[in-house]
Amino acid sequence: MKRFFVIASFALISGLLLLQCNKENIYQEVDCSLCFASPPDSGFVRPEIAINSENMRVPVAVYEGAVEENRLLFRDTFSIPVPRIGMPVGKDYAVTATYLRGNDTIIVVDGDRLEVKKAVGQCGGTCYVVTGGFFDLRLK
Repeated sequence: MKRFFVIASFALISGLLLLQCNKENIYQEVDCSLCFASPPDSGFVRPEIAINSENMRVPVAVYEGAVEENRLLFRDTFSIPVPRIGMPVGKDYAVTATYLRGNDTIIVVDGDRLEVKKAVGQCGGTCYVVTGGFFDLRLK
């Protein structure tokens, strides 16, 4: 009987740990103003770019997957440090920013995944938040 109790306890603890590691859920505190009652199909890609006297307007390009796959989805020029670009969730993105420094052209690349996570027990019940989509494209 003792052996059964040990095995049952081990199975229960293992099951609880596996439930906690569900990649579709988010366990950190979320901003309830960013929660949705149902899973959203899009979110924002937010590239952080360096606006300076030499680069008052910075060309930005968004690619699905890696840049080398050449699946360009969006291209525009921005004069604000953190533009927001709407894109479908559940995908990996690469974003580039092109800068001039003297006679040189510098292209900065970063990648991230935009996905939806379920926030259980927060904001008055279950809600969905978009995670990812942050790209550091500032000049170093």
